[in-house]
Amino acid sequence: MNFNDLIQRFAAQAPGTDSFLKVKEGALALVSSDSRHAAAYFLIYGFARSYVILYEDQGIDPAFAETAKSQLLSYMTRLQEAFKSDAPADIVDAMNWIVLDYGLSGKIF
Repeated sequence: MNFNDLIQRFAAQAPGTDSFLKVKEGALALVSSDSRHAAAYFLIYGFARSYVILYEDQGIDPAFAETAKSQLLSYMTRLQEAFKSDAPADIVDAMNWIVLDYGLSGKIF
């Protein structure tokens, strides 16, 4: 599986802890299989892991779950765009943007 596949699968799934669990597992697998982008994958892994830990045993409002999914999907898409340029500076810029955006968000995961 590559990052594009992970994004497409996540986008197609219903929002909820099961879909975040699959992102968590997929991102962790990518850390070891694509070491060039390991930090970016680990960032996504951390967000997905946090969501699973926080909400796996709770009933989640569908609107909340959709908001969380949209936020994580936007971060994944931002990284995917940065990977296309193959410039390390673009990837670092994307990761910095994600961290800053997350800090300003409601920090739902």
